[in-house]
Amino acid sequence: MKWIEINITTTTSGTEYIEALLLGSGVSGWQVDDLKEMRAFLDGNPQQWDYIDERIFQDMPEHATIKFYVEDDKTGTDTAEIIKAGLTELKKTMPDIDLGTLTVSLIHIEEESWHGSTENSFKPVEIGNRIVIKPEWEKYTDSSKIVVDINPGHVFGTGLHETTRMCITALERSIKHGDIMLDLGCGSGILSIVGLKLGAEKCIAVDNNPDAAGAVCKNAAMNGIQKETLSVFTGDIFNDPGLQKKIKTRKYDCIAANIVADAIIALTAPTAITNCIKPGGILIASGIITEKLNDVLSALEKAGYNPIETETQNKWACVTAKA
Repeated sequence: MKWIEINITTTTSGTEYIEALLLGSGVSGWQVDDLKEMRAFLDGNPQQWDYIDERIFQDMPEHATIKFYVEDDKTGTDTAEIIKAGLTELKKTMPDIDLGTLTVSLIHIEEESWHGSTENSFKPVEIGNRIVIKPEWEKYTDSSKIVVDINPGHVFGTGLHETTRMCITALERSIKHGDIMLDLGCGSGILSIVGLKLGAEKCIAVDNNPDAAGAVCKNAAMNGIQKETLSVFTGDIFNDPGLQKKIKTRKYDCIAANIVADAIIALTAPTAITNCIKPGGILIASGIITEKLNDVLSALEKAGYNPIETETQNKWACVTAKA
């Protein structure tokens, strides 16, 4: 299979806006190379290492670069065009933000060359108190942890962005045995699988990317998740009445929405999906740029939610709210 590697040239201040654009376009896995941000982090945390090899900076460009992958087919090229159009719109609507050149470069690659680099870079990651996300080819021996095996793909990556990490820790605090869960913007299915492994009885997973169904089912099977406990739907939850009807056939104890701020706000409308939550149920909303956090909190409160916890990581926020 062939893939397209897409690189976007930007600035440190521009990365968060492009990341939000990618999330909104159905891309949930990417890599950011930012020399300025890396040096600032290293300088601000000297207690975490004794020595830094300056050679690691030699091949890094001065500007920030965001890299991600799409399949080399019509869906992938359509996604690339949507993102290009979104970048053009960003330039128009945010003239006061230094977004850099927003140059887009495309590289066509073969499956085998990507797998080699991924296996070297993706290692087991401990999140929260009990969760470990690891690639299927790595071993992990701590039996006290809940281990989730993932086979990362170009469309969804490893799923270990800050927004996903915060959702996982929120799920760890919120999921109860026997809960019914809804995962909006499910990507590769990490949150769905984590919720089920934490004790949820059933999960409905939804994503606007048609590739999500295959990725979720593959990762679910790898983790021993039974088909009857996890259902996957793809489509536009805002404009597809048929999809809305399928989702609204039940009430949910927990809804995880790892999408973008504007979509979360739209979900709080009187006729939106979040009205399927049970009284006292938990809504975990992530993918929120901190600049829009207050807007999301206000929308949640107007919709009858009580925000009980807010976590932020690197300009991203996650809100846990009770219905």
